Amino acid sequence: MVFLCVSGGGLRSATWSMNVVQTADSLLQGDLLRQTALISGASGGMIGMAYMRELLLQEQQGKLVGLYDPAHLQSISQDLLNSIAFTIVTNDMFLPWGRFKSGNYTYNKDRGYIFEKQLNENTQGLLNKALGDYQKPEANAQIPMMYITPMIINDARRLIISPQNVSFMMTPPIGTLYPDAVEVDAVDFGWLFQHQDAQNLRFLTALRMNATYPYVLPNVYLPSKPGIEVMDAGLRDNYGILSATRFIHVFKDWILENTGGVVLVQISSSEKIEKIPPSDRQGVVQMLFNPLGIANQIIILQEFEQDASIGFLYDILGKENFEIIRFVYRPGDKNRRRASVSFHLTKGELEGVINAINNPDNQSSLRHLTEALQ
Repeated sequence: MVFLCVSGGGLRSATWSMNVVQTADSLLQGDLLRQTALISGASGGMIGMAYMRELLLQEQQGKLVGLYDPAHLQSISQDLLNSIAFTIVTNDMFLPWGRFKSGNYTYNKDRGYIFEKQLNENTQGLLNKALGDYQKPEANAQIPMMYITPMIINDARRLIISPQNVSFMMTPPIGTLYPDAVEVDAVDFGWLFQHQDAQNLRFLTALRMNATYPYVLPNVYLPSKPGIEVMDAGLRDNYGILSATRFIHVFKDWILENTGGVVLVQISSSEKIEKIPPSDRQGVVQMLFNPLGIANQIIILQEFEQDASIGFLYDILGKENFEIIRFVYRPGDKNRRRASVSFHLTKGELEGVINAINNPDNQSSLRHLTEALQ
C-alpha cells in the first residue's frame, strides 16, 4: 500500500512532484499509481498530483492522453504569477466590483478567480470539475484518494476536503474511546457543508484554497456559522505526513492483515536538512511583522514533528511492514541556482527541476522503490 506525500513549493513543487511520479510509474509499468491509496500534501505539490491523477483517470476512460508525455510537465509548469499580479493592479486595487457566475452561485472576481482561470487554461480544462465528480472513481479505486487540507485560520484546525466521508480523520483513534483525552484537530468539509452543496465545490477552488499563500492569493471565507477563513495547507502540514499518519493509524489492523505493508513515498522540493542561516538579530517585534519568515520557521518545525510521526509508524507497523523513500529536488548542476518558490519558473529553473531526477540520490530512490513494490 503506497502513500504519496508531496510538499508545497509553488510551480517548482508541482513540476517536481509530477516529474517523479511520471518517471517512477513508467518504470514500474503503472504499479506506483495502481498501488497508491492516498495522496496528501500542500499547495504546489498537490496541484501537480491533481493533474497527474486526472490524466490517469482520462487514460482509464480510453482517452489518449499519453500519461508519461513530457508535454504535461510543460503544461503544469506554465506561468500563474503574471496574471495574478496583473489582477492585483487592474482589479483588486481599482475595480474590485467585477462579478461572475458559477452554476447557481455568483462571486466577486479577484486574483483567486484569475488564478483558477489560468490554472484551468494551463491544464487544458481537465481539472474543471466538481469535487463530487471524483467520488466514484476514488471509491472504485480507479484513482488514488486525495485529501486537500487547507488550514482554518480561526483555530488552526485542518479542513479536510474529500468527496468521501472522512470523519475518522478528525481525531486520533483514542479520541473515540476517550473523547476528553485529545482535541478534535480537523474538520470534515463534506460534513460541515452537507446542506450547502459541498460536493459541488469546484475542484480548482479546492486546490486554490490549499495553495493560498499570504499576500499572493486572498484568504478564502466559507459560509459556516460562525464563519471560517482558510489559507495554505503548508502552515499545518507542508509535507502531507499528518494525513498519511492518521490514515495508517486508523486502519493499521486492516493494513497488516490485508497488505504486504506500507511504502511511504515523500516527494519534497526542498532539502530535508538546510544549512543554519546566520542570525540577523531580528527581534520578536520585527518577526511579528514578517509573516513569511514566521511561516518558514513553522515549516522547519514541521520536519522535526513529522519525523516523530514517521517513527511512530515504524513502531506500529513493524520494520518488515514499513518503508519510507524520499525524493528531494536538487539542481543537477552545482552552479545552477535553485528554482524559486513561486508560481513562475524560468526556462533554466524548469530544466533544473526536470533534470533533478538524475541526481544520484534520486536514482537510488527509484531503485529502492522498484524493489519495494516488486
